[in-house]
Amino acid sequence: MTALSAEAAEGLRELARPFLSGDRVKAQIGRAARRSGLTYWRAFDVWYGKARRIEAAEIEAIRAARATRAQEEARDEYSILLARIAACEAALGLPAADVAGTRDHAPGGTARGVDRPLDRAGRGLTVPAVGRSLT
Repeated sequence: MTALSAEAAEGLRELARPFLSGDRVKAQIGRAARRSGLTYWRAFDVWYGKARRIEAAEIEAIRAARATRAQEEARDEYSILLARIAACEAALGLPAADVAGTRDHAPGGTARGVDRPLDRAGRGLTVPAVGRSLT
């Protein structure tokens, strides 16, 4: 098995995820074939390393499908994180963030100039509300 055929087979296995309980390999291959745009039997041959050659267009289709899937997963994770942040804000009684993201993040809700990182060169980490060094 060449490096490209191994990459293609691994790419198809990644596209078949998530594996459902009781999921048969046939269903996994079919799912990977649909997501990559390959026919079932072509995906079958690539999956098991039986393909004598793999066209560049097939490799590119698999790579593009993996990239699309990664973007979708990142977008889903981002929306989940936004929902968790909103739930935390609601639990703490904080006002909702505006679209520009200019809400004050200082402890106690009082502005302390501008938002800046806690770790500044040569000073170590300090907690603004406590005023003592963490390092």
